[in-house]
Amino acid sequence: MNDPNGFSRYGGTYHLFYQAYPDGLNWGPIRWGHAVSEDLIRWERLPYALMPDQDYDVGGCFSGTALTWDDGRHMLMYTGCQPDPDDTLGRGLQIQCLAFGDGTTYEKYDDNPVITGDMLPEGGDPYEFRDPKVWREADGTFRAVIANYNRTNGAQILLYRSNDGLHWEYADVLADGEGKPGWMWECPDLFPLDGKYILMAGTMGEVHTICRIGDYDPCCGSFREDCWQSMEQGFDFYAGQTVQTDDGRRILIGWMQNPRTAEYREIDLPINGQMSVPRELQLRDGKLLQTPVRELISYRTDEVVYRNVKLGGEARAEQKFNEIHGRTVDMELQIRPDAGKPYEWFRMRFAEDADHYTEFTYEPETSVATLDRSHAGPGRTDLTRAQAAVRDRGGRLDVRILLDRLSAELFINDGEQVMSAVIYTDRHAEDITFYVKGTAVMNIAKYRIKENK
Repeated sequence: MNDPNGFSRYGGTYHLFYQAYPDGLNWGPIRWGHAVSEDLIRWERLPYALMPDQDYDVGGCFSGTALTWDDGRHMLMYTGCQPDPDDTLGRGLQIQCLAFGDGTTYEKYDDNPVITGDMLPEGGDPYEFRDPKVWREADGTFRAVIANYNRTNGAQILLYRSNDGLHWEYADVLADGEGKPGWMWECPDLFPLDGKYILMAGTMGEVHTICRIGDYDPCCGSFREDCWQSMEQGFDFYAGQTVQTDDGRRILIGWMQNPRTAEYREIDLPINGQMSVPRELQLRDGKLLQTPVRELISYRTDEVVYRNVKLGGEARAEQKFNEIHGRTVDMELQIRPDAGKPYEWFRMRFAEDADHYTEFTYEPETSVATLDRSHAGPGRTDLTRAQAAVRDRGGRLDVRILLDRLSAELFINDGEQVMSAVIYTDRHAEDITFYVKGTAVMNIAKYRIKENK
């Protein structure tokens, strides 16, 4: 599995579609998988929603989004890949299509495709034209942002409009590369958040997920950027999509994989690909923050708490705790200097046994956090060490870490930075060890994540 698609609220239930190829562990003819959830944590798989079975999508049913139609049906907008016999490189034309359903089964629109390559601006590449995000404006009209590579101007996010959602026209270039990472942007999402708009995209080439924070004017279809940031400082988060909850929260989920390693395998597992834990988004002082959805709290069990644990000095610089271990773990740490004396570094190793571990390090002097999976077991040697510049708080650091059987997600200082990693360590490697050079004081609250609520 890879990109999340059609992340939406329909019929009182969360729907998550995703790119899927069930017949092998690597790339194949892509379809839309489908899962539903009441609480964003526990998911139930449904039958595949879209199959590559028409001449306009036989090359794959690629990413897109969903909304509720006027008559109550669930509408999907997706990219179909249509083989082009005239292209000497064997590429497929990418076109935008619709399907309608009842939340379980879906039928493709008779007049597909609804947006084609002849609706691109000058220089637009019809072979790199994908991933529509569709929504309705306050006046009832429809808009969609779609990723495109322009042969003259590089990466672009294009804006399309429609009065009825069926007949579309090109409106304008909403945003272009402007010196930011990537030769092509994928999986765009545009949404309001705390008085601003967020334009999010995955950047091909340098493989980031970035967001641009600014203002969107629906009347003239323009986006003015205030600032931008990378949304992930770890290894594995891409192609994010968001949904708004009934209580107004904006929730993000992403493919927890780096495209550079998506088909790289050295271990025998019957799966390839997973999603991140859904994250709540907030804007604070012009910065986007990400934290695990609050629904995860109800899955905590077996609480273990330690307060004011001293590391280093007269105490041991290396510390294990009998009850602090596991591979389905939700753990909160607060680290601070001891009596105001600076420490040189703090370190935590997890998914650890005699031969393997993944390591998180924080150095207060440089205010840099490092995630290192070079000792985690099989993996790509060129994607084993990631760093994040952390806001200087005088040596104080808050970290929430979610461990799953094959992954770790670390949320630093209330989600100011997030570092995610797939780790192919043997699942029996459950030790967690803390270290400090100097002296520091630590609070720990650790929970096991229940497999069944």
